[in-house]
Amino acid sequence: MPVTGQTVPEIFFNQVDRKKDAVALRHKEYGIWTRISWTEYGRRVKEVVAGLLAYGLKPGDRVAILGDNRPEWLICHLAAMCAQGVTCGVYPTSAPDQIAYVVGHSESKILFVENEEQVDKVLQILPDLNLVQQVVVWDPKGLWGFSHERIIFMDEFLERGRAFLEEDPARIQATIDAVRPEDIAMIIYTSGTTGRPKGAMISHSNIVSVTESFMNAIEGRDTDEMVSYLPLAHIYENLISLFQAIWAGGTVNFVESIDTLAQNLREVSPTVFASVPRIWEKFASMIEIKMSDSTLLKRSLYRLSMAVGLRYVKTDPRSRSRALWSVLYWPCYWAVLFHLKRQLGFERVRWAVCAAAPASPELFEYFNALGIPLREGYGQTESTGVIAIQRVDRPKWGYVGELIDCVQVKIADDGEILVKGPIVFQGYFKNAQLTAETIVDGWLHTGDVGALEEGFLKILDRKKDIIITAGGKNITPAFIENKLKFSPYIQDAVVIGERRKYLVSLILIDEDNVTKYAQDNRIPFTTFADLSQNPEIRKLIEGEVAKVNKTLSNVETIKKFALLPRRFYEEDGDVTPTKKVKRRYLEQRYKELIDSLYQNRAGA
Repeated sequence: MPVTGQTVPEIFFNQVDRKKDAVALRHKEYGIWTRISWTEYGRRVKEVVAGLLAYGLKPGDRVAILGDNRPEWLICHLAAMCAQGVTCGVYPTSAPDQIAYVVGHSESKILFVENEEQVDKVLQILPDLNLVQQVVVWDPKGLWGFSHERIIFMDEFLERGRAFLEEDPARIQATIDAVRPEDIAMIIYTSGTTGRPKGAMISHSNIVSVTESFMNAIEGRDTDEMVSYLPLAHIYENLISLFQAIWAGGTVNFVESIDTLAQNLREVSPTVFASVPRIWEKFASMIEIKMSDSTLLKRSLYRLSMAVGLRYVKTDPRSRSRALWSVLYWPCYWAVLFHLKRQLGFERVRWAVCAAAPASPELFEYFNALGIPLREGYGQTESTGVIAIQRVDRPKWGYVGELIDCVQVKIADDGEILVKGPIVFQGYFKNAQLTAETIVDGWLHTGDVGALEEGFLKILDRKKDIIITAGGKNITPAFIENKLKFSPYIQDAVVIGERRKYLVSLILIDEDNVTKYAQDNRIPFTTFADLSQNPEIRKLIEGEVAKVNKTLSNVETIKKFALLPRRFYEEDGDVTPTKKVKRRYLEQRYKELIDSLYQNRAGA
């Protein structure tokens, strides 16, 4: 049951009063799931509010948070907003200079950090962070005996907060009540694919507007179980772990790490699951690996069931043939596909979403055939996370969905998607010029090219990524890249061809599936580079590219490609925290390799 309110603190504490002893958060300690009730959640938030006020936080002051997803992240996040402050999340994989930029640019006064690993980074840059008055460490493990005049542990911070709370209990509630809808609640630093991140200012009113419309579209329930593992410094995870959770009253389960995601999913069996295309692609690859290792009977039943499932999903629900495919599909589902779905931990999922990066229609068809109601969504940090989303009861493959009910969208003459409504952010922190370029007459210029057809929004590509070939043809590389990435042997692909006579692609192999292929076919290799450059593997990928080329027009086909000899790493700048490829960076890094693909047209 949703609760109402005009600010994040009001919604949160209304839910605390309603849910009381129900489970709000769940996390693992020493291998055992530990529960935090809504009452305890609210109490701990107030204690951190008291601590922030005790350390002199003033209205509008920024509070930075650096660490992996855990209860303390959400508690400090909410507390900063409740204290009339502004939260600034920092990606836990950030290098010291990246941390210094976000914390310094935001002029944060308090910095919460997770553990010894993050403290080591902060110590390298602390002399340059002149405005940071206090660094607070959540986890003291490995830091016993450590002492620094500007660094304290969470216990000490909370002790001071409790003392402040005892001295002036009315001050806490008065501060919470003083938060206004127009106040800035958070600054989300975009993980953009080029340049330094920009600080997008999101108000309480933005959050309330987007959450209400989002919940109307997907029907949030207080019985929902969510899994938190995507970075909370990103707007996407805030939608699920914070906005949806406090509005509808569900339970947020924190994974131990990204490496344990598959295991934790089976333990939790969430009812709502949100992820990025790369994770969904890995799930599909995992199923393919398992089925290729199974018996001939199981493998045959899987192939047959998926073939039936795909025909069922692709058939128009209004057509007569849908009834026939339904008769064939449901026995296959209960006999075969449901068990695969259960092994993934998705047997209770009533709604799943794939967003934050483009994905191919084939990916959605695959999981829906499996019985997982995977839907696509579209939004940006600057739109507080959501602009359009596919409804569970009326998906339309190839489209990102229908507009949420509080926005207007129009398509500019050059195809750019423009958005207006209460979800449009308040501008970029300390960058009035860029704000004026991004919001014109109230319309948010998204930078995405798309089309609006019968109420459904289609995204073609980023405006800056559209390729114009030497022949003057406009190509949307994301469309081709998504087709390539649907291959179980291709993890990522970058299509190139600006002002060139034909298209080429840089391809990163899927290490797990290609390794298994090499082992099954007795192809010797030692390192990743050795594997990726093997002639047999090149021949394998050549076949995958050829399959994709058959589905494309001649001008869109990949004429030549190169297999990259190294994995993509966020720390090296190859991808963003949500696994979007940094196209411009990779084009520059592999300029010589790209040029070599155009030197000799023959021998692709």
